[in-house]
Amino acid sequence: MSPRTERPDEAFVLDALRGTRLERVRWVAETGSTNDDLSDLARNGAPEQVLITDLQTAGKGRRGRVWTAPSESGLLMSVLVRGVSPADGFWSVGAVALAASEAIGRRTVSACTLKWPNDVMLGPATDQKKVAGVLAQLVDDAIVVGIGINATWPDDVPADMAERGTSINRHLNDRTIVDRADLAVEVLQRAIGHLESDRETLRSTWKARCSTLGQHVRLELERGPIVGTAVDIAPDGALQIEDSGVRTTHQVGDVVHLRPAG
Repeated sequence: MSPRTERPDEAFVLDALRGTRLERVRWVAETGSTNDDLSDLARNGAPEQVLITDLQTAGKGRRGRVWTAPSESGLLMSVLVRGVSPADGFWSVGAVALAASEAIGRRTVSACTLKWPNDVMLGPATDQKKVAGVLAQLVDDAIVVGIGINATWPDDVPADMAERGTSINRHLNDRTIVDRADLAVEVLQRAIGHLESDRETLRSTWKARCSTLGQHVRLELERGPIVGTAVDIAPDGALQIEDSGVRTTHQVGDVVHLRPAG
């Protein structure tokens, strides 16, 4: 991790979160992985806190995939939350993903939704692309939830990036640079509210924003794909798919939205 320096964006976030459970905030220029950094601290009993960076050199996505972003182009942060059991894992992640979706959607002219299990999607309903992803690590009685949000992309981003994803500024009327500190504050404040809400309220709010539900989907599993209609999110966060009157429940898998059901 790069040395600490005084910076106005860190001071802004600290001031906005003072007195909350996430009032401990650090913002650094560069690190390997914010999730790895906070996981190490969690193992040593560190309290709840937030780590934000301008650049990750060893960022990871789901299933060990590499996650990269140009320096200062995104909001890259991890949140250490205490008092979390494995059974709470999905909804701790869900609280942060939901907070990001709400904060992004309030800024953009396009709809921002959630794709099961942890992707934040942005764009018109027929052409949504990934704008943020969430990855978590359980450490004893804590969870570290990392999120990477594509905030401001230049016009000349590589074609493969533009094909797979999008950024907030591409869905603004004037494509201005996104204020990452302001975005961080709103995401964290909303996340605190969702983390402290009861499970059924969080589940209901999450489902209402989930674009996977009602879709004809293909779920990629190690044993082979399953095709059907996504009909519900179970209380533990599992995806329920129905095909020919038979409903199955799945804890993991990659979802592909095929077309609206019906």
